[in-house]
Amino acid sequence: MIIEDFMPQVGDGSIRQKLESCLRGDPKNLPCVFFYDHRGSELYEEITKLEEYYPPKIEIPLLRSTARKLKEELKDCDLVELGSGDCSKISVILDEVPKEIRQTIVYYPVDVSKNAIEKSACNLQQKYPEMDIHGITANFLEHIEKIPGRRKRFFCFFGSTIGNLPESKAIEFMADLGRVMNHNDRLLLGMDMLKDIRVIEKAYNDSQGVTAEFNKNILRVTNSHLGTDFDPEDFEHVAFFNRESSRIEMHLKAKRDLEIVSPVLNEKIILKKGEMIHTENSHKYTENDIRKMAQAAGLSVENIFTDDKKWFSLVEMVKR
Repeated sequence: MIIEDFMPQVGDGSIRQKLESCLRGDPKNLPCVFFYDHRGSELYEEITKLEEYYPPKIEIPLLRSTARKLKEELKDCDLVELGSGDCSKISVILDEVPKEIRQTIVYYPVDVSKNAIEKSACNLQQKYPEMDIHGITANFLEHIEKIPGRRKRFFCFFGSTIGNLPESKAIEFMADLGRVMNHNDRLLLGMDMLKDIRVIEKAYNDSQGVTAEFNKNILRVTNSHLGTDFDPEDFEHVAFFNRESSRIEMHLKAKRDLEIVSPVLNEKIILKKGEMIHTENSHKYTENDIRKMAQAAGLSVENIFTDDKKWFSLVEMVKR
């Protein structure tokens, strides 16, 4: 098992500069990549188990049935999972793949959290000792070229993580991915589909408040990078569906006037009561959006695997 780390270290000047720029913007925002420290990864795992959070409940059975159909495509290939997290979804696929095929696979989990990769890679190595694992700690938006391309590759991008990107950034990412993919490389892309707005909003406002805690955790991560004194309890979790943009938006709303200080910042960060920090988007898609994504990457849509309600899709694309 190998793990390569391409992420800048805590305290790196570029991270501080990026965070400060976002917090001084109008409106203020924090990039969702900063959700995922150790605690953030744990909270997200809790979210996936919530009754209201429907995507995994649909995606997991879809992964199982799709793996049975695509298992031959995994023979002698590099299996690359972008935003791998706890690697639970790739396990669903690997469980459906015969051992004689698994032993020809090299699995590349790619995630911003080194802790998540170390933990999950160890678990996977115990579960599938016949398979080689090469972890990559990286922001796949910036380090896509770091993924080896000597063999046939099967990219996986699950959980509709693509929906967290602004539309222009998602198209840019697909174009970048398409450029590094080789002839006959494949992509299995999870996409959360447009549906009843009440179902969507409920998924991001769970009754146990786990999503709220996950949202607020981004302030703790910001504190660790910037030395700021954000108190998560000074903020209210806000999540709603923006119909015009076809996306859920998550924000943190200041409960009172705040002056945030840091030893590395020359000026305070000022927030008025009711002012919001935009932390995440989650776009919901139509079949037309699927074609648009594929076209941006220069990929052909081979199959769209979906559930009976068409709430979630796994899209198989190939580079021709």
